[in-house]
Amino acid sequence: MEIFTREVIFWLFCMGVPTFMAYNGGATAATVDTIQKEGNWTPTGIGLLGAMDKIGITASAGLWGFILQQVPSKMLLASGLLVNALSVALFAVTQNGYLMYTTKMLIGFTEGLQWVWAPLWVARWADDAKLPLWINLSGCVAAGVGNGIGTLLAGSSTANGLPYAFSFQVEAAVLVLLFLLMLLVPSEKLAITSAVRVEKVKNEILDSDRRIRSLSDDVMNLETVKGNRPRVRSGSFLHPVLVAEDMTVSQQLEQLFQNKLYCRSAMAFASSNYINAGLAFIWIRLYMSLWTLHKQVSVVSFLIVTGVGGAMGIAVSSGVEGSSAAKTLAFLKKAAALACVGSLVTIAGYVLQLLYGDRLGPLTLLIFSWTGILLLTGGVAGTTGLIQIVCNNSVEDEKVRSFGVGLAQGINNLFGNSFGPLLPQMVMDLFIFLFRLNEAQALFVGAVSVAAAAFVVLGCVVSATQALEAPGSRPPSPKRATTMPAVVEDPGDHQPLLHPWCCNY
Repeated sequence: MEIFTREVIFWLFCMGVPTFMAYNGGATAATVDTIQKEGNWTPTGIGLLGAMDKIGITASAGLWGFILQQVPSKMLLASGLLVNALSVALFAVTQNGYLMYTTKMLIGFTEGLQWVWAPLWVARWADDAKLPLWINLSGCVAAGVGNGIGTLLAGSSTANGLPYAFSFQVEAAVLVLLFLLMLLVPSEKLAITSAVRVEKVKNEILDSDRRIRSLSDDVMNLETVKGNRPRVRSGSFLHPVLVAEDMTVSQQLEQLFQNKLYCRSAMAFASSNYINAGLAFIWIRLYMSLWTLHKQVSVVSFLIVTGVGGAMGIAVSSGVEGSSAAKTLAFLKKAAALACVGSLVTIAGYVLQLLYGDRLGPLTLLIFSWTGILLLTGGVAGTTGLIQIVCNNSVEDEKVRSFGVGLAQGINNLFGNSFGPLLPQMVMDLFIFLFRLNEAQALFVGAVSVAAAAFVVLGCVVSATQALEAPGSRPPSPKRATTMPAVVEDPGDHQPLLHPWCCNY
């Protein structure tokens, strides 16, 4: 009886591995208060620590798509998984700041490989019926579940007196177990191509990527979707990026920079994920300090409030017809406006608690602030997926579109996922230096810098709408002002694989 069937391999290495790699981000956010106290970190220092794995993913993005063409998948995956597990184990036992930065960078660097390989493996081995489900599971679901498990386990364990190292030791143990299982899998069953020559390997990778992109929300032509076919959400996995041979990278960058709709929607996409990442990193400490909640309550409240808000936003936005750019942006303005209302309610709750908490009642203000967060996260979740569709499909030249998709994901990963933990901490440091704020006041300032980004999202969406309506904002094309473009498959035989960028998780 065959043990390592394609289903077993999927659940172990396309679900299990990315789940426990994404676990690291949640565990870091949930233990940052303990790490900060034990290591005497500055706010900026701890923010940089939280951003290092995302920086590592971004830094590795230019390598994995190319290396997968040169090195057997099993050798590369096993090496990356071992380095990741050892880095997590070292992170758990050291308190040296520079070593912790290095291990987090390596964690992100090797994690990027997984997000490249998994969708390409699924595209090769999954049949048509399983492809949408497996892509969703190995992308959005694995990232979300892993992050949630990491937050819950790390937050609960430190809240009950265990050292922060415990949650990372659990992660390292699971990853080592998965590494040992991977060694038993035949190499050909982990391969993303059946070819031997590099040129044929490249073409098979491109074929797999086109199979994914033909179903993906972020680049598909939604006018062709009929019936009950699942809508694929790319989640956290990386797309290989194609660069046309008849255009230099600088020429493509210039074309994208001149596309105002692309630039403004890319920044809206990154800004919305900045809010998600910032909230995750500051929430637990904020409510422990400002409301003196027990850490366990802060952890559970974060998962419930942001989870419900995000689910509401996704549910509403999933019913929006995405084939019309004008209609999509009209909905996005409403969603971003809702996020701004939530931002104002949230900030008002924080201000009242900071100034009048004892007189007005902490529970009343707690519910008030959570209501604001529900509106904020609902509006942001309703914005994120659709603005990515607008951004990617705003690039009319099929030869440049794939490069634009990767660049937009890179912008999101750097300015959204990396700046989310880092920038609010830098703001806190600045205000502590200028005004000698205490911990609760500093966390309040950091939280305001996160919530206020909803207005940046709204501004970018409004600006993108103006760019769509302005004549000459993009190269002229009939019916382009109101209809999203169909995605023409790129001829892989004439376009070399350059690199992938990472999307948010």
